[in-house]
Amino acid sequence: MPEMRFERTAQRAARAVYGSIIALAVIIALEDTSASALEVVAASIGAVVAAMLAEGYAEYVAQVIRQRRYATRTELVQNLQDIGAGALAAMIPVAPFVLAELGLIELQTAYDVAPWLGVAVIGAYSLLANRLAGLGAVQTWLLTAAGMLVGVSLIAIKAATH
Repeated sequence: MPEMRFERTAQRAARAVYGSIIALAVIIALEDTSASALEVVAASIGAVVAAMLAEGYAEYVAQVIRQRRYATRTELVQNLQDIGAGALAAMIPVAPFVLAELGLIELQTAYDVAPWLGVAVIGAYSLLANRLAGLGAVQTWLLTAAGMLVGVSLIAIKAATH
């Protein structure tokens, strides 16, 4: 049973990291536009949902081919739960734009904070993975930092081009 729990955690983590990178890319791309907070929220949610559905369906097709049978109802429900959990975690970088839309923070503050929240989500799942792999503290932190470079590189590309 513990192996199944790790499989579910792994699927959700993979989708959360994947979705966070997509949300981060959308947010960074929209920063120099006249997009409102609500438009950023809608575009980010739309991109993450589209990616999650595409990835989930692709995984379903691969599973059918691998196992040469259709997925059971339980497998389909688990897949949808994994997609939902991953998408929810991927929405963390969108939270500042919800706050901006509610007038609780400035739009520019949302743009300043959101990318770092995306980096934090990527880092948190990288840290979890490295600890579960049984790595020592130094290796864990070095590999976590390397994983976080994915998000930081998006921020750096944006900074270098504008």
